[in-house]
Amino acid sequence: MFAFFTSCIPLSFAPNIKTDKVKIAKRFKRDLPKQHGFIFEDPKEADEFYTFINTKYQLPGINRKIPLWIDSKPYIMNVYERRRTTRTLNFIPILIDAALSDKDRVVPGFFNSFYTTRNEKWFIIITLTDLNGQDALMPNHEKRNTNLVFLRSLQKEYLNTANYM
Repeated sequence: MFAFFTSCIPLSFAPNIKTDKVKIAKRFKRDLPKQHGFIFEDPKEADEFYTFINTKYQLPGINRKIPLWIDSKPYIMNVYERRRTTRTLNFIPILIDAALSDKDRVVPGFFNSFYTTRNEKWFIIITLTDLNGQDALMPNHEKRNTNLVFLRSLQKEYLNTANYM
């Protein structure tokens, strides 16, 4: 009983992605396309990845349908920045408020702002499409490994660069 009342109940989870993950983007976040996405956690400020891409490829502020060449093949890269939240329900503030409330009169909870805890993480999701309209990150694509090597080096460059000029 003690462990139950002193713990928290997770209401939603943000995934823990150590380096990167390739999975169907729609399963990561419902508003994304049903295509394989290269997903990694973004520790930087919002829109930093777009700034990095636009500076690297000398683009005029594009954040969708970015044309690029990987191993002498043309591709279209789409970049999405999404947030995932971990929310937990905390029992101790609820129990303290219940113990402090008077039965005859209703007193608003003193600790009600501590009932839940939220932690946000931001993720970058990159999808690649070849000129035939095929998902270039799907497991049976002929250039999948080459594309993943390119995306991992792009991720490493982004995370290790402070000044994009």
